[in-house]
Amino acid sequence: MNQNSKEQEYEKVLDLLDHFIKKYQNLGRNAIETSIVSLLKNNVSGLFFVGFYEVIDENYLEVGPYQSTILATPRIEKGKGQCGQCWAEGKIQIQEDVKVCQNYIACDNETQSEIVIPVIKNGVVQSVLDIDSEQLSRFDDIDSKYLQKIVEYLI
Repeated sequence: MNQNSKEQEYEKVLDLLDHFIKKYQNLGRNAIETSIVSLLKNNVSGLFFVGFYEVIDENYLEVGPYQSTILATPRIEKGKGQCGQCWAEGKIQIQEDVKVCQNYIACDNETQSEIVIPVIKNGVVQSVLDIDSEQLSRFDDIDSKYLQKIVEYLI
């Protein structure tokens, strides 16, 4: 996929999300997360799994709204896998090839690459946005930039 096409897909998602949020003011977190997941899965090419994991206590993330053909790992321990590492570090995780990642939690055999974006409010990670692809090296700085803008709707 060329960079212009990718940016156009994300711009469409941002535009649709912005209109949706303005139309339906005062939405709860679950409604916004569900809408983000749907918009990304249906408008950005090459995404296999799109979902949120919520911080439920000091030790675990629990699966939230997601879309995929697979069942998600229901709970992830802090520091474990790309999602747990993202939560522990509060930093974006991009894994170009999950098969060579020692700290990867496999839910399926199709996923080749992954990006995880922390949702940080008042300096605390509230949740993480986890996105998997069946393509190697699918995610880059463009994905990171736009996904950060998208999760800002939750802050």
